[in-house]
Amino acid sequence: QGLSTTPAREARIRELYDARRRLTDELESLGEPTPRRQIRRLYEAFNARDAAAVAEVLSEDVVYEDLLLGDTTICRGKEAFERALEWHPAFVGSKLALPLGELDVVVDQVACDGETSVGVEWHVEWNSKRIPLGRGLSLATLDDQGKLNRVVDICEAPWRTVGLVVRPILSAFGALSAGLAAFGLLHAGLII
Repeated sequence: QGLSTTPAREARIRELYDARRRLTDELESLGEPTPRRQIRRLYEAFNARDAAAVAEVLSEDVVYEDLLLGDTTICRGKEAFERALEWHPAFVGSKLALPLGELDVVVDQVACDGETSVGVEWHVEWNSKRIPLGRGLSLATLDDQGKLNRVVDICEAPWRTVGLVVRPILSAFGALSAGLAAFGLLHAGLII
């Protein structure tokens, strides 16, 4: 648009981003199903253990996939997703009124294109305390009616616990190896 100077270009870019934020905020205030609003509604409904409210934000042909667990977690369709929720530990515990404490998915950050896709960084808390290896990322897309039609999750891998246990041992071994190597080189007269 003929913006020859860098400050003018940067100012215009800031204007456009501000306009996008204002539009998104206004759409949400009018109750429009923006990606950011829908993903927050999904997690709020999950935390309330309200499967019907979860289903309300999903398209009939939604596809859900947990990348950590693979093919066994792919749910095709709203009904399949609802059935899967029935067996989620948080929902089972709530249904049976088991004293398991409060398990919540807390949304840390949301990034979206403002139209059809949204990315979320989240963590899991039990009784308001973060649980180890409880962080994750989700990507979701919306259909033309503003319903979530694809949700993909990935959380920290439980086998990371092996790394957490083994790392101090490897670090100690590495320091010991480096010390022995230096001693060997010193002894051989290669380090003065």
